[in-house]
Amino acid sequence: MVKSVLTWDIVKDFLAKELSKTKHILTYGTIGSCNIERDIDTIITKKSNSSHSDFYKEVHGLFDSVKIFVKQKYRMNLIVFNRFEPEAMKLSNYKKGDLVFHVMIYTSLNQLENDWKQYLFDGENVKSILDKNYADILGKLDYLFGESFKDKYYYDPIYIRLYEYDRLHSNYQPKFLVEVMNKYFDFILRKRLNLEPKVAKNEKDLREIFYLICAVLDEKSKKFIK
Repeated sequence: MVKSVLTWDIVKDFLAKELSKTKHILTYGTIGSCNIERDIDTIITKKSNSSHSDFYKEVHGLFDSVKIFVKQKYRMNLIVFNRFEPEAMKLSNYKKGDLVFHVMIYTSLNQLENDWKQYLFDGENVKSILDKNYADILGKLDYLFGESFKDKYYYDPIYIRLYEYDRLHSNYQPKFLVEVMNKYFDFILRKRLNLEPKVAKNEKDLREIFYLICAVLDEKSKKFIK
């Protein structure tokens, strides 16, 4: 039987259940009003001893589950974006009633602070903003400012690009999704890591290349961990 109304409490309960199975996600929290008719601002972070590929497999698996849940029970599409909301909604074929997440993914506090500083006024800082606006579903806000999350990596800028370039749950048309992410993969592999580019033919290939890049970055980062 199809339910007619999806509420944030229903989504939150579903997320909490799915997150309880994870091993590599440190925290999952929301910011602001969680207005399901607009979008859900979300921060997801990684446990320091987990690989980026294991972490992203869990993140992608989480949104795979949400996608199936809302499609089967509510006949809604899931859209996950990370930048440029008006453009993202247009490209994602958004229709009123779709479930939309604005997701920010960080694997170190350094990444989070660098990503946010361009939007902060004098006197503002990440911690004060999150203290006022953050609500946790998994883990605690304090974890983000603990010793284990303060690690700084040489490739932090590329890890940020990786989350920004992730369109796997964008609701793009399959052909366009492959075209877009291949361009991003080419930039990371060829121009930033001096490696041969790999070209995906479908979403399965995209995921494999995404996790390969994670593994390469983790291996290279071992030389620069401070």
